[in-house]
Amino acid sequence: MTDVTSGGHSFKVVSDGPFLQQASEQIGKLFPEIYFSANYFYVITWENVSFASNEGGATFQVVLLSGDDVSVILMNYKHVDFTEQEWMTGYWTADGIHLFTINEASSSDLSTGSNVRTPGLWAFRVDGKSYGSCDDLNCTEREVCDERTGVYGCVCSKDNPRLNPDTFDATEVCESSKGTLSLSRCQLFEAGFPAEYLHLRDHRCRGKIQDDMVVFHFDNDQNVCGTNLKSNKTHFVYENVIQMIYGEESKTVISRQRWVNIAFSCAYPLIQTLDMPMDFKAQKSVVSKDLDTAGTYEIYMLPFPNASFVEPYHGEVTLDVNQQIFVAVVVDKVDDSQIATVLDECWATPDNDSSNHIRWDLIINECPNPDDGTVEVITNGASTASYFSFRMFTFTGVSDKVYLHCKVHLCLINGGECAQSCSDDSIQVRRRRALEFHDTAAITMGF
Repeated sequence: MTDVTSGGHSFKVVSDGPFLQQASEQIGKLFPEIYFSANYFYVITWENVSFASNEGGATFQVVLLSGDDVSVILMNYKHVDFTEQEWMTGYWTADGIHLFTINEASSSDLSTGSNVRTPGLWAFRVDGKSYGSCDDLNCTEREVCDERTGVYGCVCSKDNPRLNPDTFDATEVCESSKGTLSLSRCQLFEAGFPAEYLHLRDHRCRGKIQDDMVVFHFDNDQNVCGTNLKSNKTHFVYENVIQMIYGEESKTVISRQRWVNIAFSCAYPLIQTLDMPMDFKAQKSVVSKDLDTAGTYEIYMLPFPNASFVEPYHGEVTLDVNQQIFVAVVVDKVDDSQIATVLDECWATPDNDSSNHIRWDLIINECPNPDDGTVEVITNGASTASYFSFRMFTFTGVSDKVYLHCKVHLCLINGGECAQSCSDDSIQVRRRRALEFHDTAAITMGF
């Protein structure tokens, strides 16, 4: 270890000893998807360094760590005074390819912001490589190796169809809380963006080469990758962005950096419509809806003989009058940690017409109909499945058939309360909805 100090600066080089192991473990926590073993690292610390304008000062540290295949840059801002002067922070490497500018509202925000959920800490992997020849590349039949501005890459061959060059032939697939976006590698390289330097909002999430495409993937398990979940009145949306800065960093008041910022999203409708035939059999009555460049999910309704909701009725369902029936309304193929199903209204009609003027209300405004003492809302708006029960009946002098209908909507659990309280010993006060909506959808089941 070497320690050289000059005024408010200190510089350390560590190439052996227990500090290497500690550093490797710390990087493993910041980037759990990689195995990192530090060979050496540099630490440069500035203590109470004054700004050039003498308007304030800063205390911060930069750590450069190198392993066999991966290098990491850490920037730790302990305290940075606010100043009106122009400032720039980030890093760039000698080859002009690896670089990043931290975009914060002001210099003082550096000590509170972070890209790794630790206030003041900014961490970046630098493990890409600048190809030095065509021998290092595996261009496909639709690509040709070429050199652009000192970097070798795969450009598009003459027989490449370029179906949608404005979007780099983007193809997006959305399923549940997962999303995949594929882009043309050769079109990206021709535009000045080598694929190996692109990443999602989380810089640890790089694209993978599959044939001649660069594929980016996120999910809600181990690869969140900076994805945001938002909602409006008709859809909930997972959104992310592909980013990269490319070119020399400008040290003047102007910049000629090249940026790429490709935003993409997966939109899922909050409402669905489903009809179930009268003769219910041992199958889920499911409708799947696909949206252009959007996600899909399924919603269905099942009757059960008891409150365990383990084994639904099989075959044709015949129930005695006054026999208790338990009903589950379930949404499948959505993220059950963030999405809930809410029963707004449930009612019965003597035929498969939900708008029939002959009807009996079971659930009104998410609560049991006070005129029917047999209705119980067991669970509503707490998960992707909602449950209720009631006792069977017939429509006097009309029909012995009963068709059940429910209006439902989806909501984001973390946005507020999804369903109101239906306590009998308190005044029902409408709690804030987790999600506003314009329309509802009818789901129907017949007995």
